[in-house]
Amino acid sequence: MRLTIIGAGTSAPQPETPASGILVESPSTALLIDCGQGVIRGLMAHRDPRDLDAIIVGHLHADHYIDLVSLRYLMPWTGFTGRRIPVLLPPGGRARVDQLAAAISEREGFFDHTFDVQEYDPAAGADIGDLRVDYIAGRHYVPAWGCSIADADGARVVISGDTGPNEALVDVAAGADVLVAEATLLDAADDDLARGHLTVDEAIDIGVRAGVGRTILVHYRTANVAAISKATRRRPTVSAGAPGLTIDVLPRRALDGASDQSLGGRSAGIASSASRARCR
Repeated sequence: MRLTIIGAGTSAPQPETPASGILVESPSTALLIDCGQGVIRGLMAHRDPRDLDAIIVGHLHADHYIDLVSLRYLMPWTGFTGRRIPVLLPPGGRARVDQLAAAISEREGFFDHTFDVQEYDPAAGADIGDLRVDYIAGRHYVPAWGCSIADADGARVVISGDTGPNEALVDVAAGADVLVAEATLLDAADDDLARGHLTVDEAIDIGVRAGVGRTILVHYRTANVAAISKATRRRPTVSAGAPGLTIDVLPRRALDGASDQSLGGRSAGIASSASRARCR
């Protein structure tokens, strides 16, 4: 399973990164988790967005789904094959997408021409190609979900989505090979009283307590870069999720007996740079 960070930004535009967007691939399946502003353009450097097997949207803030508009405009005029891409939205998402079509002055059903728009059941999860997706309820200002994605070999990536401190995330992420965690804040005092985001330290702590192999920090502001750089120097198993970061993820049991050459060591569950891992 390969993980690529397409965008690691927040709702405020940042010159160095698109908003939220994470590509997860197996040899036969490609999922895009979130589709914030600028993500489709960023994705083009890695694969044709029209070939995605599904797009999963964690919640309906614009920085997690608004670039569906860009993909919709790409689809009908440039090589559209007639295959509609499944777009999996949280409960209530169907109506929101219809409202989005009206907001951009397009006809009713505009997105249905090229997308198979569905609302997922967070309790049920889904099998998409050879990947298994299970949803994780977040603590956010609107209903929001992260996800756990596993391949047939047992490699597992957990993506927090937008969330405040969340013990359920610690439980679900336990033993995962990679945790992709939001790190929006420097200080919890910057959040609302009803928490909706994590600080850098809180995101790292979730990975530590869950015993994950590697923690990738995303959804951070430019102002957080220095703090994240300091954190990655202290902990070699923590990385900043800059656009283009690509990691081939192996289940940690597959690395038993291998030399400690992987990114962050064998315990990280990442293939070694001498074999399959790439980190750009």
